[in-house]
Amino acid sequence: MKMRTSSAFVALAATLVAAGCSSGEDSDHSSEPSSSATSDTSSTTAVADATAPTVKELTDSLALVVAPDVDAATKAADIENGQARLANLEQMTAALANYGAITFEVQEPTVEGETATALVAIATPRGTAAPTPNTWVLIDGHWKVSETSACQLLAMGQAPCV
Repeated sequence: MKMRTSSAFVALAATLVAAGCSSGEDSDHSSEPSSSATSDTSSTTAVADATAPTVKELTDSLALVVAPDVDAATKAADIENGQARLANLEQMTAALANYGAITFEVQEPTVEGETATALVAIATPRGTAAPTPNTWVLIDGHWKVSETSACQLLAMGQAPCV
């Protein structure tokens, strides 16, 4: 079982790298009308830029999601719509219990409004995947892993969002 989980995690990471992982994230935010908020764009960007997340904060948030010793409720609090993903988080945590260290190399994020995007390389005991875009959203003053990025991690951990 451990080998199947490890192989699946690495295979899915490779698939995500090949796919680029950005089409879903871009389409979720591109449907928002930009012309209606043109007068607010500079003030929204200024607010978000003033509270831009650090690379460490983003790295820590991803590490929390895959940590085998952190309960699902704690993980859910750090994910956009995380309460809807409790069962997925429990399933992934169990699947990764004996997997080994998973680390993230997060590049400097760009912030647009209440969304931060950064390229992230994921290193597992089986290798390191090329950097792919991940997103975080600012909710109540806290940067949370976007649902799209969380679902990518959950899929790699054998607990895909459906």
